[in-house]
Amino acid sequence: MKLWKAGVPSGLASCLLPGCLTLFKYSGKEIKVSRVAQIQPGKTLKREAFEWFGAPVTISARGEIVRVPKVSVPDKEYRVPSRPTIVESDTFFELFSSDVELTKYHRVYYFYFSESRELMYFFMVAMYNEIDTKFDKLWLLVD
Repeated sequence: MKLWKAGVPSGLASCLLPGCLTLFKYSGKEIKVSRVAQIQPGKTLKREAFEWFGAPVTISARGEIVRVPKVSVPDKEYRVPSRPTIVESDTFFELFSSDVELTKYHRVYYFYFSESRELMYFFMVAMYNEIDTKFDKLWLLVD
């Protein structure tokens, strides 16, 4: 009986103590600025881009309709629709149209990385969470 009387208050106290938890979520392969700086027009190979940035989310040719899957780590899980985004691929090519004469052999490779940090605080009767998400996007014109 003495053990029960001593254990209940200390058990209740430990349940009511505040605490915190940090969760990290990643999507894609990290796009490092140092690697992007190494890209040389006309010299960097597709193989190198795959090694540095992983598989692209999409590879698009001119005039195509592209389905860009939802690969991000959202700031709120319930806000992200499950359907992919439909994009006209010419939108991607507009990024490069002033620099290069585009041919039918050109493709745009779209690489994506996201990192999300969720910090959750637990209090006696409430909980608070804070989410910080960083997105990196890279489009490469490949021929």
